[in-house]
Amino acid sequence: MDIHTLHVEHVVLLTVYTLLVLANSWAHRGMKGIRWFFLYNLFALLGAGSVALRGRIPDFLSIVGGDMFVVVGYFLLFLALAALFGRKSRQIYLQVFLVLVAAVATVETGYMHPDTKVRLIAYSTILLCQQAQIAFFLFRRDIDEVHVAGNSMGLIMVGLALSNLIRVVGVAYNGAPQNYLKSGEFLAWIVILNSCLQCGAMVAYVWMTASLLRRDLEVQASTDPLTGLLNRRAFERASERALAACREANVAFAAIIIDLDDFKAINDTNGHRYGDETLIAVARALGARMRKNDLLARIGGDEFAVVLPQTTAVEADEIAERLRHAIEGTERPLEGAQSTLTASFGVAVKQNATDSWDQLMMRCDQALYSVKRVGGNLVQRDLHWSSVLPSA
Repeated sequence: MDIHTLHVEHVVLLTVYTLLVLANSWAHRGMKGIRWFFLYNLFALLGAGSVALRGRIPDFLSIVGGDMFVVVGYFLLFLALAALFGRKSRQIYLQVFLVLVAAVATVETGYMHPDTKVRLIAYSTILLCQQAQIAFFLFRRDIDEVHVAGNSMGLIMVGLALSNLIRVVGVAYNGAPQNYLKSGEFLAWIVILNSCLQCGAMVAYVWMTASLLRRDLEVQASTDPLTGLLNRRAFERASERALAACREANVAFAAIIIDLDDFKAINDTNGHRYGDETLIAVARALGARMRKNDLLARIGGDEFAVVLPQTTAVEADEIAERLRHAIEGTERPLEGAQSTLTASFGVAVKQNATDSWDQLMMRCDQALYSVKRVGGNLVQRDLHWSSVLPSA
């Protein structure tokens, strides 16, 4: 096998993938790390191209430049992954150190005192460390949406690291010709393996970006854009699943509908911007008092809903009362003064195994309307009062 021809084929493959990554980065310009990943592909391409052009360009550019392009490329890949996962990692210092070591070793063994054997061992060892660290970084990321794609890329990095380990051992025992392009089948097979694995890494990265984009779209489709809470559609789906689970386990289940009192007057008097700030403050106050398995959503303009799995009627009344006090205690700045906000609460509990989600919501609404008729700022369950009139 002609190793020069293999490098030319490697360049062709990397060119195709780099163009595809460029198109992907242009289509998803807002995706974190996408530009770093394009630069990784570009540097990998420049490294392979430098080797393929050996004898046609200066040796310094072909040897030193070719090796350093690849090493810097893996540093850029690490930056791309760190940005993609939104993590600042101290491991970046190791990558910087490896790039500096590579620069010194490559100049020394590739230009000042040329020694192909020593250069290949040093170059392969540095790549091995870079790839192993990237694999370690990927395996530590515990994000469900990219679990399979992330682990796939981690395994590819392990494969690349092992290929470099094999090259280190093979060159150490068998040596290497002074002219790298006259290497035998052993180094040729390493080139083939690296070509396949590098292309696989590019596919895995695009796979991860697609998975994260899908997650973001799902979040947007299920989240209220103002408060960040669940929206009505997502809340109803999640609530029906929670009710089914509690019905199957034969445990209690409760729901609450919350409606802010005189919210229209707040908007009419102070403007919609102030009204939005009020809704955000209420969402934070409610969210701070939710338990781990509770569900909280904004289901209308000034209407919120809470689902309380494994919660009895008495417990639901107590929780609703705490939430009522939390909203009542939410202070909002208004022209240098403080204004008090109140809300009405309708509570319903699962009465039997045949209760549906719609029936539960209907009973919450009935209780809520009863509260509204007497002035609000109360908690009522079904048709039974569970709080007293607010103090003056």
